Amino acid sequence: MFIFKARLKAHIKKFQRRRWVKKTRWYVLCFYVSYIIVKGLFLKLIVSNRDLDPAFKFEIANVPGNELVKHCFTCGACVAACPVSNTCSGYDPRKIIHMIILGLKKRVLSSENIWYCSHCGSCRFSCPQGVHLSKLMDTLQTIAVRDNYVAADAFKKFGTAPCKVACPAHISIHGFIGMIAAGRYRDGLKLIKEEMPFPSICGRICQHPCENKCNRGKRDEPVAIKYLKRFLSDTDLAEDINYVPETEETKEEKVAVIGAGPAGLSAAYFLAIKGYPVTVFEKLPVAGGMMAVGIPEYRLPRNILRKEIKTIIDIGVKIKTGVTFGKDITIESLGNEGYKAFFIAVGRHVSRGLNVKGENLEGIIHGIDFLKDISLKANVSIGKRTVVIGGGNVAIDVALTALRSGAKDVRIVCLEARENMHAWEDEIKAALDEGITIINNWGPRRFTGKNGRVKNIEFKRCTAVLDANGRFNPQYDKTELMTLEADTVLLAIGQACDMSFAEGAPGLKVSPMGPVIKDPFTLETNIPGTFIGGDVSYGPRSVVEAVASGKKAAKSIDCYLRGKDINAGRSHEWNSIEFEPKNVKFAKRQQMQRLSISQRKNSFEEIDSGFSEQQARLEAERCFGICGTQGWEFKVRE
Repeated sequence: MFIFKARLKAHIKKFQRRRWVKKTRWYVLCFYVSYIIVKGLFLKLIVSNRDLDPAFKFEIANVPGNELVKHCFTCGACVAACPVSNTCSGYDPRKIIHMIILGLKKRVLSSENIWYCSHCGSCRFSCPQGVHLSKLMDTLQTIAVRDNYVAADAFKKFGTAPCKVACPAHISIHGFIGMIAAGRYRDGLKLIKEEMPFPSICGRICQHPCENKCNRGKRDEPVAIKYLKRFLSDTDLAEDINYVPETEETKEEKVAVIGAGPAGLSAAYFLAIKGYPVTVFEKLPVAGGMMAVGIPEYRLPRNILRKEIKTIIDIGVKIKTGVTFGKDITIESLGNEGYKAFFIAVGRHVSRGLNVKGENLEGIIHGIDFLKDISLKANVSIGKRTVVIGGGNVAIDVALTALRSGAKDVRIVCLEARENMHAWEDEIKAALDEGITIINNWGPRRFTGKNGRVKNIEFKRCTAVLDANGRFNPQYDKTELMTLEADTVLLAIGQACDMSFAEGAPGLKVSPMGPVIKDPFTLETNIPGTFIGGDVSYGPRSVVEAVASGKKAAKSIDCYLRGKDINAGRSHEWNSIEFEPKNVKFAKRQQMQRLSISQRKNSFEEIDSGFSEQQARLEAERCFGICGTQGWEFKVRE
């Protein structure tokens, strides 16, 4: 009997709860319907027919990238994801879209709210309809300026966070860091891959100019952007199914890319996403360019390189290695095969010489050739006493590689003073930590040898590297000399272009420095449909700068093949919006775990082990998240 009564009471309580839930749902529904009715009546009272422009919605939706805005049902997912909306109550992208749909053109374009977006991309994958708010705000800002709704000189147009501005590829850095903090790792990776195909590679070897501009550095230390980028990509690469970007419908026009370095592969990546059939032709036996044969494996493991290149292959790009442009193929032969556009990104794989006496002695090796042979597993002989000549990053890579290849005593000698060396500071520190000696302010005078092999190097004191106009013009004190003994000398004083590629493009304008580009902004040449980018066009630079060049070329080629003006829509530059942190608590930057010095010697194992998930979340929380918010100096045109 007792059990029966207990069960009866439980059933009664359950029934009462259900009635309460039903009543609550009914009250919420009534309230929502009343809200809609009152809202509609309110709008009728304050909006006249003169305020409405029914064509405004279609004007916005017809701009590429904004096609989905008319499908918005104002769910508010964008507001919930937006760090600016959560900080500044005046910014509500949902209301902006709602007014666009209603046709309130004047109210939208004269509102300061369209200038608050920081272009972080945090909302990019939150919207169930796929509306791209960053592009939408760009469109609204452009129309507001064009149609004189605002005074163009009253605000900073197209502003964003300093880190995004500093990044040559303009990755939405504050956006993907916000994704890490929220645990949305796949969305963070998608945000990066919208702008660049090599997050795991750049997460290891990038010179991270973004961190130099990080507003957090004004308080304590910059956010570890480079390592967070690596964390996202490495997390994805460790999964069974890796993220592969979606591509548009396949187009007919075929594109040929000459060179499988970072610029060429990036151009192929962005063109393939657009739906173009792309084939990359590479002279070397491997794809990757200098990433594959110029960057040592202890900095960039080859399995990581192969995995990121595989993603490019997975979206439809064909890569053919062992094909020499100018010998095996030409622009003409490729044109006969149906290719309609060409991007030449052959890089700079020739090491510069010194032009001093004795340079041709046995045992004197060009640094680029040395790194290439090591990467391709060729038979390389290195002496116990090795001298590296040069002061850039290549010189550091050559020296550390020599140390791992059998050299016992490695010295770097360069013209520059310690503070003026071109190598990055952390690279110099790594060399010093591993026992490499750096000798500054000396230049080679001559090499002497015995039985045809180098034995000694005579140096002269360098008193100045640049002249009064800032041009490279070394000056020496020839009375002050120094001699070093060496079994091997590695030259790393710069890279040049192998101009034999020009034989594949008869009529292409060239100079002693390399090919001549008609327009450096679009990368056009004097040959219609042929574009040139990467190191071959501007000299040795970083991988992320090569990515930016490839992306620029892809946009030009897309416009060219569609018969559009390749300069259209590309005139604006990002402006950095500074943020002065106030009342910010100190938060220590997470430190990368590295191999010990003893573990590094005689090993090409990767030095940095990467962030753990806990480290990545803690580091991501150091980001302010609202850098780049603008519009505070907004003025409505009278």
